[in-house]
Amino acid sequence: MLLDLISASRSPLGQPLYVVRDDLYPLFYGGNKARKMTHILAEIEEGGFDAVVSTGGIQSNHCRVVALACAERGWTCKLVLHGSQEQFLAEKGNALLMQRSGALLEFVDGHDIGPAMDRAMQELIDMGKRPYYLYGGGHNRPGVMAYKEAMQEFQEVWPGKDPPKSIFLASGTGSTQAGLLAGCRMLGWSQTRIRGISVARTKERGHKAILESLAFVDPSPETYQDDIYFDDRYTFGAYGQYTRELTEFTSRMARETGLILDNIYTGKAFYGMLDLLSREQESGPLVFWHTGGLMNLMH
Repeated sequence: MLLDLISASRSPLGQPLYVVRDDLYPLFYGGNKARKMTHILAEIEEGGFDAVVSTGGIQSNHCRVVALACAERGWTCKLVLHGSQEQFLAEKGNALLMQRSGALLEFVDGHDIGPAMDRAMQELIDMGKRPYYLYGGGHNRPGVMAYKEAMQEFQEVWPGKDPPKSIFLASGTGSTQAGLLAGCRMLGWSQTRIRGISVARTKERGHKAILESLAFVDPSPETYQDDIYFDDRYTFGAYGQYTRELTEFTSRMARETGLILDNIYTGKAFYGMLDLLSREQESGPLVFWHTGGLMNLMH
């Protein structure tokens, strides 16, 4: 695990900021979806599957990772994408890598995702395949376990005597945040707050999703109720939406810190973190967990 330090002189916080660089995770062009996929692959291989059906948007980091992982292993990959096929074919970034991977693609409206995935599963079975049903975002037990175990890796590289005060991250489906929460409990880091900045969901829905994800790895997810921090004030409208203010902010952070943030995930989280800390004046070791999304800048 790569842990960077932005010094106090360069940090927009005016104090040192540690950054976990999952954007530089060494497989499938990085990000938290790549870390999750390493665990999901083990389950697919152990189950004897030879095809995967999954879903996401036309610039989905998750779908890019799934497509490349399947291509690497010679598995059939079927992606049910919500969004415009015309736009998908015109874009680069994740969309281009999905096209290059040879994945089978189907474009549907959001409310048709479930039925389309069910049809894809049956079609592959009829072809003699053994398909694995993979929820969007890697929202399953291996996906959560990836980040529970990532906390153990983090402990090994953490230079402080005391655990960090707060760990901030972009939070979407909730599985990454759930894994970090479970990992903190495993390490006995009861004073460390895992603070998710929502990229789309309301506070109520995000809180519920994190509890559902925790149930994959802990029989008593309700005991985490008071430990869930999920802030929905920095979505900039909705998933995939952003403003000129956010674009200017991410550009400024690149110039001032060398840290590349995207407008869909990490930019919102970093913006939210700075705004919250400017009002709270929190002291103590602080961490930003960079979950990737760089391909979202390249479409």
